[in-house]
Amino acid sequence: MSELLAQFELDDAVERQYRLGEAAERAGRLREAAVHFRVAADQSLGDAAVRLAHVLFALGEETEATQWCTAAMADGFPEAEELVRENSQARQRFLEHAARITVGAPTFDWLPPAMPSRRISPEAIAARTQALRTLDRRYGGIACHSSVLEHLAAVEPMIVVDDTSWTAVAEVHELAGWTAFDSGQPGTALPHFAKALTLARQAENEALIASVLTRAGRMFLHHNAPDDALKAFQLGFVAAHNAWADRRALNDPAQAVAALATKVGTYDEGRARTLTLTALARNHLALGDLPAATEFAEEAVESARNLRSARAEDHLRWLDQEARAAGAFLLAEQISARFARSG
Repeated sequence: MSELLAQFELDDAVERQYRLGEAAERAGRLREAAVHFRVAADQSLGDAAVRLAHVLFALGEETEATQWCTAAMADGFPEAEELVRENSQARQRFLEHAARITVGAPTFDWLPPAMPSRRISPEAIAARTQALRTLDRRYGGIACHSSVLEHLAAVEPMIVVDDTSWTAVAEVHELAGWTAFDSGQPGTALPHFAKALTLARQAENEALIASVLTRAGRMFLHHNAPDDALKAFQLGFVAAHNAWADRRALNDPAQAVAALATKVGTYDEGRARTLTLTALARNHLALGDLPAATEFAEEAVESARNLRSARAEDHLRWLDQEARAAGAFLLAEQISARFARSG
């Protein structure tokens, strides 16, 4: 009897984890959702493995997501195979869409789920977007992504009744994609970038098309897809007529240091300053200038103190790994201490 009761309690606890995962996913808290779904999937509860894989793909955790899809297929969930196929083709579909946009093909193939409840002017949309963009730059995408999504839900219906709002709403989609990427959710970023491109094309805003493609390219590059990044950058180059500056010189650490040192002085506190300081530390480390690398690493860690950005965390981790590989253990400990405090 006690064994049956214990099993009942376990089953009930696992089901609660599944429901918590559903609630977290609906709220956009994907990392939290993954934690709950992982417990349910470990206990082979229903389609928990499929739900977990879907969240993991959105977070860019493709290896683990594929493993859970394999387990789900073995348990009789054929939709897991389609999930793997869909994810593997996501970047390719985006780039095909981007290519059509770049050559001017009409691609308006979606509409908002609701009509607007009130009229919002393009100027009001843009002002709110700019305020959120400022928060993103200073504190990181994690701090404001949910607010960007709320803003988007309020203004997206305006595209149905007011074509002058196309650029303004496209910029909100662009920011939603960018903050999703910076929050560690690359899988949810692509649909926003795709819609931003569609609206920018409707508005014939070539500069915005180039901006979106540049951001998408940077995301691909960050997630180890250099070929796809190059395609996005090339399309952006076409759209903006040299909008993407030539950065080949940054492959040379000495030239990179000169360029970055000029740039860092233009930034206040926030993500851009943190990323630039981290890049300076990494390039000085590559040149063997340990004192300068350590100094810039200290500044980067301090700059990141109030920042909530998965991308900035990744760059600091890469610096930590490179410092350890170079035997610069004191520098590495500085960065490890930052993660210990934030954890």
